[in-house]
Amino acid sequence: MKREEITLPVTLLNADVTQMSEKDRLKARSEGLFYIADGDQKKPFAVELDALTAGGMKTISAAADAIAKHFGIYKQRERDASGGKTGDYIFMVRVKNPAGGELTAAQWAALDEGAERFADKTLRLTSREGIQYHFVYGRNLAALTRHLNAEYRDRGCRLTTLGACGDVNRNTMCSPVDDLDADLPLDSRSLAHAIARELAPRSSAYAQIFLSDDEGRTVAPLNAEEPIYGAQYLPRKFKVGIAHPHDNSIDLLTQDVGCLPVVNGKVADHYDLYTGGGLGITHNLPETQQLLGLYLGRVPREQVVDSVRAIAILQKEHGERKNRRQARWKYTVRRLGIDNVKATLRDRFGIRLADAEPQPIPKIRYHHGWHPEAGGKDCFYYGLPVENGRLRNTEAVQMRTAVRRIVEELDLGVRVTPNQDLLLCHVPADRREWVERVLKEHGVDRPEEISSVRKLAMACPAKPTCGLAMTDAERLLPYYVHSLEEAGLGEVDVIIRMAGCPNSCSRPPTAEIGIYGYGKNDYVIQVGGARDGTRIGKILYERAPGEHMVAILKGIVKAIRDSNPEGLPAGEFLHRTPAEQLRRLIGI
Repeated sequence: MKREEITLPVTLLNADVTQMSEKDRLKARSEGLFYIADGDQKKPFAVELDALTAGGMKTISAAADAIAKHFGIYKQRERDASGGKTGDYIFMVRVKNPAGGELTAAQWAALDEGAERFADKTLRLTSREGIQYHFVYGRNLAALTRHLNAEYRDRGCRLTTLGACGDVNRNTMCSPVDDLDADLPLDSRSLAHAIARELAPRSSAYAQIFLSDDEGRTVAPLNAEEPIYGAQYLPRKFKVGIAHPHDNSIDLLTQDVGCLPVVNGKVADHYDLYTGGGLGITHNLPETQQLLGLYLGRVPREQVVDSVRAIAILQKEHGERKNRRQARWKYTVRRLGIDNVKATLRDRFGIRLADAEPQPIPKIRYHHGWHPEAGGKDCFYYGLPVENGRLRNTEAVQMRTAVRRIVEELDLGVRVTPNQDLLLCHVPADRREWVERVLKEHGVDRPEEISSVRKLAMACPAKPTCGLAMTDAERLLPYYVHSLEEAGLGEVDVIIRMAGCPNSCSRPPTAEIGIYGYGKNDYVIQVGGARDGTRIGKILYERAPGEHMVAILKGIVKAIRDSNPEGLPAGEFLHRTPAEQLRRLIGI
């Protein structure tokens, strides 16, 4: 009996808050994220924010950090070469950007201005179609957050930092070409916005802390009610994405809830529903797993939002509340059983979930270069590759300046892709040449001037900012790519993704070549993911030393090119070739 009690999950249905994790206790005592409850002390979050702004604190407390994440804010400290947190206290601020945009020209200008005034003069595009600011110092944190909220509105869903991080629904993704695809324009983007609105936190704390006058910020929460999330919010982060029948750049099966439109003629009346995906693990804990989503069935379009809300509620109720490493929905749904979840969706929530043969999942698209838009207006969108999503100005390349000039001059829409690139939308046909000229004047290469391996590569920020990163990723991957280019391997068609830790924010496990950090200078190398995201790669090297990485990557890519007589796609070749044989070809 005692052994059985130890193995039971700790959930809202069977446990008191005192039995739950410290983060769950902090959330419960925060009264809708308004207060910081540190031990027996309780104070408004705004008190620490004010101290930061005035220079009285270098950073926020650990208890405040647990709440700040729900406001899209991560407490960080700059890392040195060995990984030690010895540098300046800083913050990362993330903008929630449903469906990747579409950002108006005015919104883009405001984003750009925020980078210039309050951060490190860069905009970081994320693999979830969001936008991040890095190296935000405490004195600028409140000013940046107010600037963002003052400037952004989009389709009735305020673009905000609220809910961009934390134990809530994160940025709701959608194919960036959902309504632009000339052959099959759809309207799933409006569903993504509806999901974002439905699952946004409802407490007044964020508005009071960042947007109201002095008295309203510190007196008491005006409304602490969270009708969906409750006092303790979700056990862990929750991720939703909607693919397109021609584009799985959102990586459908890696989402907590993934939707794929089922097209009847030119209309999507139903959606295939997947659930329980997630790639994050913890090294040396085999009970943590990289898992792809399970097929639930088919739901009518009018119940997509209801279905996502219902699954979020099930996770709130049944998710593990003590061991956060087992708290993601991917573990909860497998513990409950997929058949039980399907029955609950039907019987309790009234979801008209139909058993059906799932339609094929499409491949990832990158959207680089010019593409005609749907709508018959003789307009085009331009996919601009942004290396590792870091939009910046350097002495040689002023990409940030070029994008702003083009967007403002032509009053364009801007979208962020899941591959950390930009789409410049609604370019009139007669202005394409001008766009190319402006990019060239600012040193920005055209897609055809960039090697294939560089265009398809992607890394997370990792060190020196991310507190979870074990190794470099964004700073190191360009060096690896350059080494491949120098070896004559730049035009091999292969997707490489790199992360600084096994949380896998840049999705290495589903890449054809995936890399993530292990220790201070070692890496796991995982190969053989599928271009449609339906397969997780196999471990090729459990712990490769950093000094061997260039030789290993050259060996893998050379094997794809030279030891692949059937001409298989990179992922298929790496999947089918035994690991021992691959290592012999590589020579390490």
